[in-house]
Amino acid sequence: MKPILIEIWGLSIYSFGFFMAAAYLLAMAWGMREAGRNGLDRGLVLEFGFYVLIAGLAGSRLFYILLYPDEFPGSLLEMLRFWDGGLVLIGGGITGAAALLFYLTLSRQDVRAWLDALAPAAALGLIVGWIGCMFAGCGHGRPSEVPWAITYTHPDSMGPLFVSLHPAQLYHALSALIIFIVLLGLRGRLKLKGQVAGLFLMMYAASSIAVDFYRYDYQALFWILSPVQMVSMVLLGLGAALLLHRKT
Repeated sequence: MKPILIEIWGLSIYSFGFFMAAAYLLAMAWGMREAGRNGLDRGLVLEFGFYVLIAGLAGSRLFYILLYPDEFPGSLLEMLRFWDGGLVLIGGGITGAAALLFYLTLSRQDVRAWLDALAPAAALGLIVGWIGCMFAGCGHGRPSEVPWAITYTHPDSMGPLFVSLHPAQLYHALSALIIFIVLLGLRGRLKLKGQVAGLFLMMYAASSIAVDFYRYDYQALFWILSPVQMVSMVLLGLGAALLLHRKT
């Protein structure tokens, strides 16, 4: 694919960093749009967005380090170099959500209303973020000869070179696109607070479980479930609880 998006005047703009920044900015912009639509204070998105970003990056990197400790043999510097790839998005989602919940609770906001407003924004960010991973080579799929397989040839790619792979990142991105469209279509019909967020969690968790079988790093830990799939099962249950909760 294309780990370096563009080179101009000796400056290299890497696809991973560009798309991750775009994902964050688009999610923030859409979050502000949805907040205004739901009668919430749009300005708060700019305020808590920074904390969510920092917590999300830290959590994504921490989960990766815990899952793949052999890649960091005593090198603290290598552990900190998240810009070279090596993030687990579901881990960042958990720590980012924790930071968001802490902020909203501390500032006495309507938590469920905010979660509903931010769910489509999260899906939008996932679409763009996974496209960036596909360009860079991180989070790639296992070897495959399917007609739509992708092959990395650039020496700076994070994926293995000259091997046909399942485009797992594209599966993730397409799943997020479907989630985004479904949320936009049903948000007006889901009347109870927390239902949009619950639907997002359920769809995201289900897609993560399905796509993980095609990831290069899939390794069953419990029965046929990988660590990421086990976390996704918990998110699936939390989403169901939010979706079926009848309190207005």
